[in-house]
Amino acid sequence: MSGTSERIQAMMRRFEEQAQKVSELQSAMQGLQGTASSPDRSVTVTVAPSGAVLDLRLAPNAVRQSASDLQQQIMATIREATANAAEQLNNTVAPILGDQFDQFQQAFNAQGPVIKPATDDDATPPPAAPARPTGAAPSRPPQRDDDFDDDFETDSFLR
Repeated sequence: MSGTSERIQAMMRRFEEQAQKVSELQSAMQGLQGTASSPDRSVTVTVAPSGAVLDLRLAPNAVRQSASDLQQQIMATIREATANAAEQLNNTVAPILGDQFDQFQQAFNAQGPVIKPATDDDATPPPAAPARPTGAAPSRPPQRDDDFDDDFETDSFLR
């Protein structure tokens, strides 16, 4: 019986240690944010460690750029802020998790969206939808073939 009792106590200690680490992680991660600004300071972005954009600020000179240039600058700034947040996260979490940090990093990266670097393909706008001839009616969903007419006098129309 004492062997079983010792195993249970050891399991309880490990559980309590893990619960303490979770609490430390939650506290440490709560305020983490990455912020970056474009080289000309016209775009400033703040993101969560997951890459979610928390704030986007455009200076008055941002709107003087072409839409394409502004888009590229916003995306580059988001990538930089995300890298900043990831670095902060790693520096904060690694000491708490120790040898379990690699597992955490793999799980965290599997959950978050990946923001890849811009390529020349990203600058190409998507093809425009084909133009409808002038006066053409918009397409409609197909009509029912049967002459079924629901009578909702006694029943609800919600099925």
